[in-house]
Amino acid sequence: MFKPVFVATFLGLLLAADAGCKKKEQTEQPVAEDEGAAKKSRGVSEDNEDSQISSGTPAAEGDEAPATTDMDSAVAKEDGDKKRPEVKEVCKKKTTGKGKAKKTETVCEQVDSNPKLTASLGIASLTKGFTWGMTTDAVLAKLGESVNKGFDDQLKETKNPIEQDRIRKERSEQINELKKGNVKFSANAKHKWGVSLIQYEFADDANEEMIWIKEGTKLRKFYFFKDNALWKIVYAFNKEKWPDKDYQSVVDNSFKKWFGVNPAAKSKQDPKTAAVLLRYHEWIGENSEKVRSFDLTEVHGIIMIAVIDGNAESTIGERLPNMKGDHTFGGDVGDVLGGSDVAYDENGKIVEGKEPAK
Repeated sequence: MFKPVFVATFLGLLLAADAGCKKKEQTEQPVAEDEGAAKKSRGVSEDNEDSQISSGTPAAEGDEAPATTDMDSAVAKEDGDKKRPEVKEVCKKKTTGKGKAKKTETVCEQVDSNPKLTASLGIASLTKGFTWGMTTDAVLAKLGESVNKGFDDQLKETKNPIEQDRIRKERSEQINELKKGNVKFSANAKHKWGVSLIQYEFADDANEEMIWIKEGTKLRKFYFFKDNALWKIVYAFNKEKWPDKDYQSVVDNSFKKWFGVNPAAKSKQDPKTAAVLLRYHEWIGENSEKVRSFDLTEVHGIIMIAVIDGNAESTIGERLPNMKGDHTFGGDVGDVLGGSDVAYDENGKIVEGKEPAK
C-alpha cells in the first residue's frame, strides 16, 4: 500500500510535467503562425519564393559565390591560412653583341618565390563558390543565390511598395535568364554557338553543356560541363572594362597581380606551316588548375580569361578560343557572345528564325 507522502509527491510530479507540456505548446504555436513573417525577414516573400532556382541537387556547400567579379577587391581581402608568396626583384648581368658592339647591361625582373601557390590563390578568388565537378543544377543554384542576395539587399533598402514590386519583377526575370542560359550541345539543338567566340570550347553530341550569364555590360561568364561535371569557366571581358589600356597593359597591371608575376608565354602553331595562330599567357596552380589569358580585342572586342581543371583537360583535350573571326555575328561584343536579341525556348535552345542583330 502506497504511503500518503509518496502519493502526494507522485501527483505533484504529474501535474508539473503536464504544465510543462502545455507551456511548450503555447510557446511553439506562435512560431508556426509567423512562418510567413520569418520568410520575409530573410528576404523571401511568398509570392517570389517559387521564382527562385530550385532543383533536386542543392548548391554545393562552401563559400558564397560573389555577386560581381571584382578581382582587385578579392585579392586585396585575401586573408586565408595561406598568404601570398613573396615577390622579389632579381637582377642579372646580360651581355649582347660581339666585338666593338659588345655591351653588358643589368636586367631586372620580378620573381615569385612560389608561383603555383600564387596562381592557386588567385584562381580561388576568381572562382569563389564553385568547385570542379559541380553539376549544372548545383551551379544554377549557386548563381541563383547570388542573384537573390543582390535583390534582397535592394528590397531591404526601400519601403516603397511600387519599387519593391519592380525589384521582385527584375529578380524573376534574371532567374529566368539563368535557366535560359543552360545550353546542351547537340547537333540537332540548332544552337548558334558553333559560329561564335566559344566555338572551339565544346563538342556537340559528347554529353557537354554550358551555362552562360551576363554581368553588367562588360562581362560574360561561361561555365562548361562534361558528363554533368564543371571543368572550365570562361570570362569574356569587354575591352571597355580597361579603357585606354591595351592587352599587355592589362596583363601587367591586373592579371599578374591576380595570378602571379611569372606567367608562361605560350603559343599555338599551325601544324603544317608552323605559323603562329595564337599567343597567350598561362599560369598553373598547385592542383594542376590552370588560368589562361587571351587577347581577342581585334577580332571579338574582348579580353578572355579561361580557368581550367587541368586534370579534366588531360582527358578532354586542350581547347583554345576562336581567333579567326569567321563567324556570322557582328563585331559588337554583345552580338559575338549572344546578346539580348537571341531568343530561347524553355529548354535553353535558340528559337529558329530569331537571328542575332547584324
